[in-house]
Amino acid sequence: MNKSLRLAIEGNIGVGKSTLLHTLPAQLGENWFPLPERADEDPEFRRLLNEFYADPNKRVNLQAWITNSRIEECKTLRDDSNYIFERSFIGDMIFCHANFMRHERPSGELLGFYYDIMKAAKDYPLDALIYLKASPETCHSRILDRSRAAEDGIPMSYIRYLHGCYETHLPEIARTLNIPVIEIDWESFQKTEYVAEKLENFLQHGIYGTTIRKIA
Repeated sequence: MNKSLRLAIEGNIGVGKSTLLHTLPAQLGENWFPLPERADEDPEFRRLLNEFYADPNKRVNLQAWITNSRIEECKTLRDDSNYIFERSFIGDMIFCHANFMRHERPSGELLGFYYDIMKAAKDYPLDALIYLKASPETCHSRILDRSRAAEDGIPMSYIRYLHGCYETHLPEIARTLNIPVIEIDWESFQKTEYVAEKLENFLQHGIYGTTIRKIA
């Protein structure tokens, strides 16, 4: 691979993005670096996360903070290194779609924010996207297992709803932005070495001209 690469791991809440993010870069080589969302480290993130689940009308505040933080992070990335993001502007757009449906009448601020995210996704394009897929029931169980305080009251219905949003919107957004999607069955955690092997093969032979490739 002769160019610096930008990948992202996407999937429903609780699917296991963080678990894979922390082990995958080391399997790909010395010049790969993980970029976590640092959900458990930043007090402002935790505050906005609590608001996100307590009041649907404040969800745009968390998304705006995440997106703006991601833009600032993208500005600092080196051209001679490869990076893997925990979520991306694609995930931000999916959550915007989800929130549109949860508002009786979405505000102009929310609608305008969606197009700001679309611009950021074009300004800082991904080379490929890894979509971890598991059932809503499995994701909900993993959320309960990790015991993050702000997520204690997430209803099963919301996890099912987000699962549908990912299934519907992720392929179309990726096609619009010409980003290859690698779909991996994450109902049971795969070995990182297995994912790394499949990803390496994909990057070497299938990154261009491919829209979606499933890895069983």
